[in-house]
Amino acid sequence: MSEIKPKWNYTDYLKTLPVVILGIIIFYFSSLSNPYPTPPPGQIAPILNTFLHICEFGLLSFLIFFGFFSKVKPYYLLTISFFYALLDEIHQFFVPYRYFDIYDIIIDSVGVVFGFISYLLVKKLYMSFKGKQENNRV
Repeated sequence: MSEIKPKWNYTDYLKTLPVVILGIIIFYFSSLSNPYPTPPPGQIAPILNTFLHICEFGLLSFLIFFGFFSKVKPYYLLTISFFYALLDEIHQFFVPYRYFDIYDIIIDSVGVVFGFISYLLVKKLYMSFKGKQENNRV
C-alpha cells in the first residue's frame, strides 16, 4: 500500500523561501577568502567563529524544519542539514585562504541539533498556546 503524500500549496512554498535565502547567504560567505571585514582580535576569533557557525547552522536547521517538517520525515531533514554543513566545508577547501576543517563540521552539527531542538520547543509552545486559545473560545 502506498502512503498518501500531503499536497503542496503556495504557503508551503513560501515557508521554504527563507531556507533557500539563508543557504545562499552561507554559500556566499563561504566563498569569501576573508569573511570578516576587519579581523577580530586573536583570542576572540576562535570564539566568534564557533558562535557564528552554531548560529548560522542552527538557524538553517530551524528554517529547514519550519519549511519542510509537515512534508518530509525529520531524519531526512537532519540528514540534509548535516550534509549542507559538510558541503560547506568541502566548498571552503577550494576557496583561496580557506580550508576544510573537521572542527567546523562538528560545530556546524552542534548548530544543526540546536536548531532542531529549538524548532521542536517552539512548535510545542505554539501548539500549547494555540490549544489554550481554543479552550478560551469555547
